[in-house]
Amino acid sequence: MEQDQHSISEFFLGTEPFVEFPLACPLEERIEFVTRTLQPHLSKRRLNLNFCIAKIAEAIPLSSLKIAIYRAMGVRIGTGVFISPDVMLDPHFPHLITLDDYCVLGWGSKIFTHEMSTHKYRIGRVTIGRGAVVGAFSIIRSGVTVGTLAQTAMNSFIYKDVPSHHTGKTAQTP
Repeated sequence: MEQDQHSISEFFLGTEPFVEFPLACPLEERIEFVTRTLQPHLSKRRLNLNFCIAKIAEAIPLSSLKIAIYRAMGVRIGTGVFISPDVMLDPHFPHLITLDDYCVLGWGSKIFTHEMSTHKYRIGRVTIGRGAVVGAFSIIRSGVTVGTLAQTAMNSFIYKDVPSHHTGKTAQTP
């Protein structure tokens, strides 16, 4: 666990897109293991407050008010960003999210900075590039960058970096 805590500390100080650590514990102890491992970096009180604030922001239809709330939580948000209704930004590590100038988050999209599987836990930075458009109801995985002026299709699961100027086309229609 100490090695995992060290890896997480190094991640927060560095520029790597994500860090993963194995859940080296019995199945019944996963949540407690993650909590103990993240303890120096994630206060339960702060997390609970972030969840409440994020839920309020998610329900607010006005982009400008959402932006003010998410900035107060630690999300880095540039100029001219538009956040549609029902967008959810992960309250676990909001400071790992960067929304560059003039990007648009489509209706109901979700950005995650953490994830847990049966055998590992992952924390990652997410950057939405300048002028990028994230399609409605899309989910962005931790550790992903959506490049400058890129566009993702609606209902996408974005699990790897999207290059700049990507059009979001997944199939051609006749």
